[in-house]
This record gives sequence, structure tokens and C-alpha cells, in this order.
Amino acid sequence: MPLPGSKPTVLFFFAIECGACVPGTQVLAEVQRSSLRPAYAAVDIAPNETVDEIREFLAGDGAALGFASDSDTRLISAYRISQVSTAMGLNAVGTEAFRAVEPGAAELQTALAVARRAKRSRMKTGQT
Repeated sequence: MPLPGSKPTVLFFFAIECGACVPGTQVLAEVQRSSLRPAYAAVDIAPNETVDEIREFLAGDGAALGFASDSDTRLISAYRISQVSTAMGLNAVGTEAFRAVEPGAAELQTALAVARRAKRSRMKTGQT
């Protein structure tokens, strides 16, 4: 998945060994099922976790989440992620629109709505 993509993207940084990350990936899957407009991706930050282990971990959430393995820490460095279970939203050009640690579904949906309103407002005023 190229970042930034051509549409807003929600990233969730996790590690399989992180117990608090399980609810976070479930929230991401839940929000994805209710709003397919942005792209959703789970980013595994543990260098020792395999693609098969990541797939198995995410399969239990009932959503077709795209995922990336950040074993070389490029993404966590680029986005200055300091805590697992962090969700962040990027607009279509890759600018950060929101960030939260262990967000609930309502918090994530509200953040997405605010980001969409801000985008519409900028479009009306001719800003990008």
C-alpha cells in the first residue's frame, strides 16, 4: 500500500505481542466495516513477526485489513510513532489529520468526520 495514497488513510501501529493492540485492531476493523471511504491499514512494528503471523492475528477481526510490516522502522520513524496501539489518519496528500492511542470506534469515527469536514471547508475556500 503506497503512503500517502490517493484517498485518506487510517493507520494503526501494533505488535502481535501487544495485548492492548487486540482491541485496537478490532476497532479498526469495526470502523472499516461502517465506512469504507478511507483506506485502512494495520502496521506491524515488531521486526520478528512474520507475514503469516500478522495475517493470522488480523484474520480474527472480521475485516479485510491491509497491512504492512515495518521491520526496518521507516514508518514509525517517519510518523514519529512512540507507542504501540496508535491510530493516525492521513489526508489524501499524506498530511496527518489526527492521532490517538487506543481509540474507541466512536473516537475514530469522530476524528474521521472532523477530517472530512476540514477537507470540504478547505475545498470551498480554494485551499488544498
